[in-house]
Amino acid sequence: MIKIALMNQKGGTGKTTSVINIGGELVRKGKKVLIIDMDTQGNATSNIKIISNSNKNMADAIINSNVNINDVICHTIIDGLDIIQGGTLLGNAFVALQKMMMGRETVLKRLINKLDIYDFVLFDCSPSLESILNINVLVATDYVLIPIRVDKNSIEGYGTMLETIKDAREMVNPDLKALGIFMTAVETGSSLDKEMINEFPKMLPDLAFKTYIRKNIEVRKAPLTLQPLCFYNSKCAGSQDYLDLTNEILERLKAEGKL
Repeated sequence: MIKIALMNQKGGTGKTTSVINIGGELVRKGKKVLIIDMDTQGNATSNIKIISNSNKNMADAIINSNVNINDVICHTIIDGLDIIQGGTLLGNAFVALQKMMMGRETVLKRLINKLDIYDFVLFDCSPSLESILNINVLVATDYVLIPIRVDKNSIEGYGTMLETIKDAREMVNPDLKALGIFMTAVETGSSLDKEMINEFPKMLPDLAFKTYIRKNIEVRKAPLTLQPLCFYNSKCAGSQDYLDLTNEILERLKAEGKL
C-alpha cells in the first residue's frame, strides 16, 4: 500500500482536483484506491458521488478509539475508488488531538495500519502546514506530491513545503520523501507559463514533473458530475494530462522499487 499526500501551503493549487483525478486514473489502471479527506473544507468529499455511505467520518475514527477505520470507508460511484469523508467535523478531531497528552502526531498512522488492503491511499490536505491534522498526515504518508500554480507566490512557496518535508523526515518520519512537484492550470498561450514550462524542470531537475496540467474547462466541469475527469470525458486535454502525470508518478515509484 503506497500512501501519497497532496499538500501545499498555498490554497487554490489544485490539490483536491488532482487527488480525485489521479485516483481515477489509478483505478482505470486496475488499482484499488482510497481517498482520505483531511481538509475541513471537505471538497474531496463533496466532489465525488458516494453510493455506500457510512454514518461516520474521519473525525469519528480519530476521536473514538472504538471506531474501526474500515467502518468509516464509503464506496463511490466509481468501482475501486473509495473515500473517507472529511469536512467541518474534522474541527472536532483537531480539538481532540490538541488535548491529547501523548501520541497526538501518530494517531492517523496507527489508524492507517488497520486498513484493509488498498494499492494506493491518497490524502487531500488543507493548506495549513502547521495543523496537527497535516502533521498526522506527514507522519503517516510515504510521499508528498506538490501541485503549484504558475504565479509568483506559488513558485516561491514550494521551498517552504520542501523545508516542511525535510523537518518531518528528520523529526517524525525518516522514510518520508517528496515525490515531486507539478504545475496546474497552465495556460500554454501565456508567455510566463511558456517560460515556466521550459525553466521549471531546470530549476528542480530531481523533483519537477515533465507533465503539467493545462487549464481546461472540462477539469472544472468534472466536479459538477461528481466523478473523476477520466470517467466524465476521457478524451479532453485535462484527462490526457492527468493520465500522463499518473504514468510519470508510477514510473518514479517503479524506479524506487515500490511497484
